[in-house]
Amino acid sequence: MTTDLRRIADDRMALHRDHKSSRPLSKDYEYIGLVGEKTLADYLGLQIDTVLRPTGDGGVDLVCGHFRLDVKTARKPYNLIVERGKAFPNTIYVLAKYYDDGDRATLIGWEFGEAVRSAPCKDFGYGIINHYIPAGDLRPMPELLQTLKNESPKR
Repeated sequence: MTTDLRRIADDRMALHRDHKSSRPLSKDYEYIGLVGEKTLADYLGLQIDTVLRPTGDGGVDLVCGHFRLDVKTARKPYNLIVERGKAFPNTIYVLAKYYDDGDRATLIGWEFGEAVRSAPCKDFGYGIINHYIPAGDLRPMPELLQTLKNESPKR
């Protein structure tokens, strides 16, 4: 599957190479994101979306019931980070950690879009203002399974 993910990541990078919205902030960022998406898809029993989308995915990596899921994967996932103005109420944001050694990701935690939109903002050094929630403050992954099973978010 790694070869397939690399091919999809390369295709996505080529498709978005000259787009203003494309901001490759780290080495292999498309691939790392796909590994996180695949990890969450496997956890939830879903399939990743492999369709190439010229205008991007609109912040939707997976769909489960009436929830959209957006996975944020990083090598150093200290915080769940979502760009200001791009945190949406009916989206669940999931933080994953990518390991170069082993070429894999683990799921750390998650939060509802409403909570992300209410989180403080900060520039983490790239000139992009992001909402952020420390990894240790995220909801545990088993609670996500229950939430998706019930289809009604706890408030």
